[in-house]
Amino acid sequence: MDHKMERAVVYDGPEDTYGPCGCGMDMAILPVLLPKIWFEDEFPIVAEDHEFCRGLDCRRVMGLSCNNIFEHEMGGVTYLANFSCCRECADRAVDEGYAVRAEKGYPMVLR
Repeated sequence: MDHKMERAVVYDGPEDTYGPCGCGMDMAILPVLLPKIWFEDEFPIVAEDHEFCRGLDCRRVMGLSCNNIFEHEMGGVTYLANFSCCRECADRAVDEGYAVRAEKGYPMVLR
């Protein structure tokens, strides 16, 4: 049976400073939706090696909760919101095939 890898979705905006990027080289400025299956099974090895979206996104830790992660369904896939990365990591993720660029804007319900 073929296993289809779900891909992360990288948005070009709204650009903001969400915190340090997981790569440690820059600030995370692009919002990303990560497939929930990555947390249930395992991150793709190449994404794990790149520390993709492993930075401390301020949206996940602000407020009364220390875990502000929201589920969002899109195209039959459940994603987790409030993750981010720098532009270089986004480009690398798309080039490596474990992420895609969003065709539409970041979902308003998650802002």
